[in-house]
Amino acid sequence: MGKQNDAFTAYLGRAEVLADLYNGCLYQGEEVVQAGNLCEVQQFYQQGLSERVKRPTARRRERDAIRAFWNEKNYVLLAAEAQNQPHLTMPFRCMEYDLAEYARQLRYIRLKSEGKLKTGVEYLSKMGRKDHLTPIVTIVLYHGMEPWDAPKKLSEMMELEEIDPILKQMVQEYQIYVFSLEELQEEYFQTNLRELIRLMKRRSSKTKIQEYCRKHADRISRMDVATYDMICVMLNLKELQDKKEKYLENGKESIDMCKAMEEWAEELREEGKSAGIKEGELRGMQKAKESTLKLVAKMSENGDTEYIARLMEPEVYRRMMDKYGME
Repeated sequence: MGKQNDAFTAYLGRAEVLADLYNGCLYQGEEVVQAGNLCEVQQFYQQGLSERVKRPTARRRERDAIRAFWNEKNYVLLAAEAQNQPHLTMPFRCMEYDLAEYARQLRYIRLKSEGKLKTGVEYLSKMGRKDHLTPIVTIVLYHGMEPWDAPKKLSEMMELEEIDPILKQMVQEYQIYVFSLEELQEEYFQTNLRELIRLMKRRSSKTKIQEYCRKHADRISRMDVATYDMICVMLNLKELQDKKEKYLENGKESIDMCKAMEEWAEELREEGKSAGIKEGELRGMQKAKESTLKLVAKMSENGDTEYIARLMEPEVYRRMMDKYGME
């Protein structure tokens, strides 16, 4: 599962996919977030940086995906975390990422303001009154098959029942927004993320995967390579990955997944026929064995023991079967 989650993380890092994810999850498919208005920002943080000794004391942490979204009205950081299993500390984990990003922004503000803030509150804060932090929005895309049964709030990681009510209401909350792939409305997504979601919902049945591809041949036949690779990894379809070069359109970044699927389906049908023939042969052999044992028992009871050793002769076998009324 680690390989699959790594693949999902890399996929979410694409601007058009992240934009489509936000539009599909938050805006019912309306193109509010445009891929062209997303720009790359730092997505890793060095945790535990000591201000005194100026050296890292903990490992580097890296977000799955984060980009800055800007237009006439907005400048906000959009982040996404891919998760293939429920995570009991996910609220803290996302909060830690957000805190690290805000700390990075504060360091930049203080560096920019160094020597310019002479007295008063701004000097004490090392931040001007007109300086602001850029807000962060983080969503969790859960692509596991079991329902999410882990905390979605920081408070759900605590035991608060016995705490004094006044103190309890002052405990700061942090909430995460988990979108389960199994519950997403596929029609809200415009990129090939739609096909990935739909096929992952059918991952338990190769027959359903093939049926979907046949019904939606118009979109499947124009599959971009990155999504095709994702489908092969997430659905564990090595057979399709092996056909990639054969059906990759010359000079283009798209692949005819329909043809690859059709060939794969035909191979499965042939395998099924072969397996059916073998199964039929085995059933026939078992039936013949049972009939022979019954015939030997009847021959022994009726004194035809001298013919038992000759049952391998077709004429003797047939005569004895007819004598005892067996088919």
